[in-house]
Amino acid sequence: MNVEIRPCRDREELQSYGQVVSYVFSINQDEDMERELQAVEPEWTMCAFVDGRVVSTYGAFPFTVRLNGSPVEMGGVTAVGTLPHHRRKGLLRKTMTAGLHAMHERGQPFGILWASMGAIYQRFGYGLATPHIAYKFDPRNVELLPGQRTPGRCELIESENALEQIRPVQEAYAASRNMVIERPPYLWKMGALRSREKRKVYTAVYRNAAGEVTGYVVYNTREAPRDELGPNQVLEVQDLAWLDLDAYRGLWEFIRSHDLVYEVQIRGLVGEDDPMQELLLEPRMVDKRTVDGVWMRIVDVERGLAARPYREPGALCLEVVDDLLPWNNGRWAFETDGTATTVSRTVREPELTMPVATLATLISGHRGATVLERAGKLEAASMAALRRADRMFATEYAPLTPDDF
Repeated sequence: MNVEIRPCRDREELQSYGQVVSYVFSINQDEDMERELQAVEPEWTMCAFVDGRVVSTYGAFPFTVRLNGSPVEMGGVTAVGTLPHHRRKGLLRKTMTAGLHAMHERGQPFGILWASMGAIYQRFGYGLATPHIAYKFDPRNVELLPGQRTPGRCELIESENALEQIRPVQEAYAASRNMVIERPPYLWKMGALRSREKRKVYTAVYRNAAGEVTGYVVYNTREAPRDELGPNQVLEVQDLAWLDLDAYRGLWEFIRSHDLVYEVQIRGLVGEDDPMQELLLEPRMVDKRTVDGVWMRIVDVERGLAARPYREPGALCLEVVDDLLPWNNGRWAFETDGTATTVSRTVREPELTMPVATLATLISGHRGATVLERAGKLEAASMAALRRADRMFATEYAPLTPDDF
């Protein structure tokens, strides 16, 4: 048996890659897989070839992600899978390791992914970086607090002109946020504006009193007959962005104005700091569910620590343990003025010691150092070091990745 770990060489091999991905992820419509492959370049893949045939796959989109407001290059890992008769042979580990080495060579200090099973990727040093929050509610039961009127208005716009009007809003919304991807064209097509199950996609924009577009919502609707009399539609929000609270309130009221809708679904589009819980008369009526979202892998500790802004100036000495990427192992001293950060190897005694997965969670702002220490995920030399790390690694916004990939 001849095993070769390498990227696809051309579009023909990419078709073989797609066949494995289709099988592993139950993509049963050829046109769906073709649409996915249109957004993938052969050099973004890493595969295990056994006797010349693709049996294990891995892809990594070249993303720019806002990390506490700063643009950072990251690999968007996707399509990780192995045919069942080739599993438990170490092919996934070889493919994943080669993919991380390729990211390092491309200068991407982080990799991110949506995990089909979190247990798989924690073995490879991924730490949880964002939550995935879902709302499900009857729009008749989620009234805003009294006295909250918006000066603008919402209106439906034609699909042909939607991207032109909403892209500037999304770019401005993403610019200051944390873990939001700067969307390339293929992510708009694959995600926010994609027709799901052949449903029509609608876009509504919020215009402020000056007529400027400062928010939008993309959604679809479907009939969902039920035994109860009354509304029989479900409205699924596909994308949502706003530049101020007036726009958010206006969009919320627009969603609530669909009288034939009995259930609204909003999945993965809001973070832990979403203001809606503070704006509702009955917050409990929003059936909120939180699960794991995006997982992040530090590919280069030195570049990764320097890539993001920090809440306040300070210095720390960290010891990082990485069983897969040896260049990350060791003690690192870093000092920041909040914007510019220097990172270097050191022989000093560490103030915080942690596996590389824990550092990913800390850098993303998903959890603070004190919470991670209480969970047994890092060791601290002193409470002062923990408190300092809490303050330094705090982010302006809670981490949120609205895009699937």
